[in-house]
Amino acid sequence: MAGFDQGLVITPGTERQLGAYGLFRPSASQRDVLALPTGPLPVKGADPDILWASFAELCGGGRATADYVLLAGRFPAWVVDGIPSPSAESAADPADWQRFMALLDVLHERDITPFLIAPAPLGHPLDAPQGNAPDELAAVLSRIAERLSELRRIESDEQLADEQSGGC
Repeated sequence: MAGFDQGLVITPGTERQLGAYGLFRPSASQRDVLALPTGPLPVKGADPDILWASFAELCGGGRATADYVLLAGRFPAWVVDGIPSPSAESAADPADWQRFMALLDVLHERDITPFLIAPAPLGHPLDAPQGNAPDELAAVLSRIAERLSELRRIESDEQLADEQSGGC
């Protein structure tokens, strides 16, 4: 059964982890460019069942919630990879995190299954960026952490192996 609560946060996103859930990285020939109100969106893959795009593609630049709503009407499952750690020096811009929150809200409201892939574990709750984080960014990261708490986490191949063997 599909739906937001069937989604996963997968770290670090090994081929074994992805394959266990029927996810296979799109090949270069599967790249596509989708027309959206705010402009073209390059994606890694867009077949009728799943949209595969990076955090930077979906949340960087001038994307709007209307883009996510339009795409949610087309794709019942989404893979978003390359989600940075908010605590990393190279973390995304605060506006990118706000767009990510808007994206998660749309996926939740439309009951779309998300597969979120991050190279490093996303904190519980999300770690604040280094230095003095603006209160607004801290609030957005807290909301994101709350939304992510609704998803199951796969944080290593070992955890995946334990789950597949029925272990704890």
